[in-house]
Formats: sequence, C-alpha cells, structure tokens
Amino acid sequence: MARVIVMDLSRHNTVLVGHDRYFVLHTEGRSLLVLDRCPHRGGPLSLARRTPDGRRLSCPWHGTKVGVAAVKRTSLPMVRSGDEAVVVLPDGDGGEPVSVIRKEVLANLPPGAPCAAGGTDGEAAGAGEAASR
Repeated sequence: MARVIVMDLSRHNTVLVGHDRYFVLHTEGRSLLVLDRCPHRGGPLSLARRTPDGRRLSCPWHGTKVGVAAVKRTSLPMVRSGDEAVVVLPDGDGGEPVSVIRKEVLANLPPGAPCAAGGTDGEAAGAGEAASR
C-alpha cells in the first residue's frame, strides 16, 4: 500500500525511506523528488555538479555523467503548492522508517558555483563523501 507524506520545501529537501534516499532536484522550473543514487556505483547524485551545459550531473565519486533526463525518470509522484509538497512514497512493506531532512544539494547549483562549504565543483562534497565510504 502506498504511503503519502507532506514536505515543507522551505525546510526540507531530502527524504529517507529505509535505505533509499531521495532529494529535491530543481530543473526546467520544476521541483522533482528523485532517487539520490548514481546508476554507475551508487554515488550520491545530490552531491553531483551540473556539467557546463546543465544537461548532465557529474557523480562526485567517479565523475560518471548522468543525464538529468534519466534522473528525472526516477522521480516520485509529487504535487507542489507553494512551499508544500505532497509525495507518494514507493510501495514497500510499510515498515521502513521515513525521515524528512535538509542537506546541501549541489546538483541544484549552477555549474562552477561555490558550495556553502566553500569549495567549487564538488571539492567539499568529494572530501566529505570519501570520509563516509
């Protein structure tokens, strides 16, 4: 049976469902809740940087380029009204814990923009991810 959650997008941009993580990706004037996993080796796409043309994300782990169009296909059903979003979570056994959090999402920054940690082009993200692997 599907579960529905309500997110306050002014406070949250990431949803954890069991071992799966989703993040809000802003693209083409829309906000989508997409799977936070690179198809290559599972790196966190939320920490990916956009390529100069803006059409792909460069995985912070291995540099694999993933098309934004492919990432959009992993999105969950979501309806947004202002800062509120209603999301339909994937079917599961219903026992997975669900958390809604806020974290830095580099994938939404323009190419070459500095991140809040002070680095550019994923420098800070790459260092943090290497420590967590």
